[in-house]
Amino acid sequence: MKKLLLIAATTLVSLAAIQPAFAYDHHHCHKVRVHHHWETRCHH
Repeated sequence: MKKLLLIAATTLVSLAAIQPAFAYDHHHCHKVRVHHHWETRCHH
């Protein structure tokens, strides 16, 4: 039982570390076409 808890905790920690990077890419920042070049717009 303890081993399972440890695995769950480790998984949560790695997911928590990865998640913000993904969230930033997909939800807060997006590329916008401005005239003839691309700009990254971020929403806070």
